[in-house]
Amino acid sequence: MKRWQRLVLFVAVLPSIAAMAAAPEPIRLVSNQIGYLPDWPKVAMLIGGPPKAEGGEAEVLTADSGASVLRVPLSPARQDPQTGDVVRTFDFSRLRKPGRYLLRVGQAESYPFEIGETLYQEPLKTLLRSYFLQRCGVAISDHMTKVAHAACHTQDGVLAQADALHKEGDRVAAMGGWHDAGDYGKYVATTAVTAGRLLAMYERHPALYPDRQLDIPESGNNIPDLLDEMKVGLDWMLSMQRADGAVYRKLSGKAWPHDTAPDADTQPRFLYGITTPETAKAVAAWAMAARIYKEYLPRQSELYLEAARKGWRFLEKTPEQLFDYHEGDNSGSGPYMQNKTDVEEDLSHDWDDRLWAAVELYITTGEKPWADYVAAKMPDAPLRLFEWKNPAALGMENYLLHPNVRDPLGLRDRIRQKIIDRAETVMENRAYSGYRIANPRFIWGSNKMTAEEGIIMLLAYQLTGKRRYLEAAIDQIDYLLGRNHFNLSFASGIGANPVTHPTHIFARAAKISIPGLFVGGPNALEQSEVGPKFKGPLSYIDDGRSYATNEYAIDYNASFIALLGQATATARIDK
Repeated sequence: MKRWQRLVLFVAVLPSIAAMAAAPEPIRLVSNQIGYLPDWPKVAMLIGGPPKAEGGEAEVLTADSGASVLRVPLSPARQDPQTGDVVRTFDFSRLRKPGRYLLRVGQAESYPFEIGETLYQEPLKTLLRSYFLQRCGVAISDHMTKVAHAACHTQDGVLAQADALHKEGDRVAAMGGWHDAGDYGKYVATTAVTAGRLLAMYERHPALYPDRQLDIPESGNNIPDLLDEMKVGLDWMLSMQRADGAVYRKLSGKAWPHDTAPDADTQPRFLYGITTPETAKAVAAWAMAARIYKEYLPRQSELYLEAARKGWRFLEKTPEQLFDYHEGDNSGSGPYMQNKTDVEEDLSHDWDDRLWAAVELYITTGEKPWADYVAAKMPDAPLRLFEWKNPAALGMENYLLHPNVRDPLGLRDRIRQKIIDRAETVMENRAYSGYRIANPRFIWGSNKMTAEEGIIMLLAYQLTGKRRYLEAAIDQIDYLLGRNHFNLSFASGIGANPVTHPTHIFARAAKISIPGLFVGGPNALEQSEVGPKFKGPLSYIDDGRSYATNEYAIDYNASFIALLGQATATARIDK
């Protein structure tokens, strides 16, 4: 992070620092509310108190009996430039004995947490099961969460506009898929990156994701549950592909639904224009699926590869970015395009989407045209975090790590250097933040970005063996699971003090709590006008009306799941 960027961030949160100095908050202990694998670094924080405090100790106690098991020194106080909080850290990494513990400094106590080898299995299950609960077009009756509704959106959908192959109002059978977030829209952009991120996690560590893991309707069919669930999104995208290979970008009503169950949302729903970015992202996800599902569903694998090839042919015939948008297309759904909120330059081109697609087609087929395309485009491609706005990073990861890749031009060395260079920038961001947050951009979906930066740090650790990268990755998990200003786990139903009011229309209508929803997090612009604005990491509120900070989305969950899954898998490999 550049010096001037830090100055801008500091100025942006300066009013909050002054306000907090005038009204200090009570001292509190914050830590990862799930806990730590025995070999993981274990760092907690004391928030509040005198800004120049030194000395003192923190105590680790057994949660059941309150017996003292360890005392460790507190660091000197530091004022976090992003929040104004006075932060003191303490490291209890040498405690490795499995058990349930809590922390104490004076009268302040932390929420309880665990140390153990398997403590992330249940959180991962909860997060992964969220996709089942978001399924569209089928009845849901879940005995574990009591989420229940009749089959919804069974008439999806009709064409919103005429195009080269259809007239306005033509019906396209596009049932299925997942509701993207707290509303009922379905988007190719987020479905593709969700499937891509989680299929990559599965492909690297398949033994960790078996059949019967998630207790979903398909459990017991001799196919890994994760693959059963990703098939829901992959197959829905097939229905969004036009005969010439192009892919429609989203499906939704023309008005936002309000506080109703999905089966009661009976407005007509429309498919909106084809685009080259969405087509390329779908191609990438299908190409991955073609190789991963071949063992279990060979005919479906062939369908995915056919769809990927057809989509690529459309891209070849359409060399410039194409985005079929009409005024009013976003009246009842998210834009997922360059707009007043999403202003990134990446949204003005599609080379990143095409690069990801070409990498996956090459890995799956080994065919020369895609190898040549990757060789031409990869060297100059910058490494940014993986998201729907720019998915090229996953293509780089897979090219670097997949055993199918033959690399006569040494592209892997270039990718390796890109990852290490980005990791060093992330380390600077982490050092600047009192809470050790790797992501300095507190915008819409900042928690997802933080999770993705954690994945970059895990890759850097895998490539170099340098423990400081692992420590930085675990810092992001700790932040997202409670070691933050709010002493809050950002995933519903996970941790002792989780978010309780995610923005979710069905949950609000049914007056239920849905576990496993990872929310967007601090957003300095707070476009919903509910929480605090222009306060960096303090611009967050656990309020269901704050869709700009507290909404869940399928791609947010995918990044957080992959961070937790890869971190726990890395620990197993290290043994």
